[in-house]
Amino acid sequence: MKRDVMSVRLWLPRTEVLGVIVDAPGELVVRVASTVRRPRCPDWGTPSGKVHDRRDNKVRDLEVSGRPATLVWERRRLVCEPCASRFVEDHQGFEGRVTARLARRLVKDARAMTVNAAAKRHQVGWKLVNALVVAWAGLVGEHRRRQRCRVLGVDETSIRKRHRYVTVIVNGDTGEVLAMVPHRDTQALSGFLAAQGPRWCKAVKVVVSDGSAAYKAAIEARLGHARHVLDRFHVVRWFQAGLTAVRRDIQRRPEGSVPAFDPEVFRARFLLMRRPDKLDAGERARLDALFAAHPRLKAAWDALGELHNLYLATDRKGALEALERFADIYGTGDIPEFSSIVDTFLTWHNQILDWHHTGRPSNGRIDRTNNLLQVLRRRAHGFTNYANFEARGLLLT
Repeated sequence: MKRDVMSVRLWLPRTEVLGVIVDAPGELVVRVASTVRRPRCPDWGTPSGKVHDRRDNKVRDLEVSGRPATLVWERRRLVCEPCASRFVEDHQGFEGRVTARLARRLVKDARAMTVNAAAKRHQVGWKLVNALVVAWAGLVGEHRRRQRCRVLGVDETSIRKRHRYVTVIVNGDTGEVLAMVPHRDTQALSGFLAAQGPRWCKAVKVVVSDGSAAYKAAIEARLGHARHVLDRFHVVRWFQAGLTAVRRDIQRRPEGSVPAFDPEVFRARFLLMRRPDKLDAGERARLDALFAAHPRLKAAWDALGELHNLYLATDRKGALEALERFADIYGTGDIPEFSSIVDTFLTWHNQILDWHHTGRPSNGRIDRTNNLLQVLRRRAHGFTNYANFEARGLLLT
């Protein structure tokens, strides 16, 4: 009876096939050995061919024709003659219990799916895949932080909804995530900047953040030479809060009225947030009718428009002129709800107006990154480990 014959080509460098151990429909096991005849001692660097013993190491490889493949590596333990010590040989194609090409595939799959799903797909352990992801992300983060950074973006996001937070630090020029530091306090950002060193910090010229007092303290302590700019999105949201307060006050009706609020004013809540240059003729006519019935709402809308003009101006001088027009409207006393906005502006006026001197930076890229991180968080049903969340976030971005 003629025996079945099988030839295997692994496409692994410096590896030879000694034989096929298992050739089943659901499994393939191949015995392999290294073709390096005289490995070098890790201590002395001298080649040695004296073998003390051989031990079988099982290494998972990429599947072959849909079958899980396992390599049984006859790993030699050799004797270094100069130092008389024993050492085991290494192989460039193997990384622990998996081949290097399978490790790359696992990390790539972990970018598109959960670690658990990637582990099940290749029939390996969750801890193995997670360790590869964390190690690879560490290399990615280290490489990114070695590059000079001119614009630094800082924001926060949560690893569990409204529970624990991380500080996300992004290179504003490239959009790459540099690090995700646990917590959102002064120490979180200050510790990262201190670890980068004074030379790296000196290259940072602009820092963009939200209105966090904790971040402001860290930036002043570690990046006092750089211009600190508030993100435009957060500032505009502060401005819109004043108009929202006026609209809510106007739409209320006397107690006992049905409905309890003016429906026309309520239905216009999103339209009121639009800038004048973004309205068409029909929308403008609708607002004009609303303003005719509620003059105080018109004053609040005009005030918000002048605050928008802080960013529509071409330079700092134009922004100051828009600020003067806002002050004239606010000075009439018709919109006392804007008092908190005035106080906030006085606190952050340098960080807001410096937007015109720094190339008009924004945290748009870091907000995009936060959206991806929130999708990642939902896919994993929340994270409990900061290191795992940072590793997944670095690979995802």
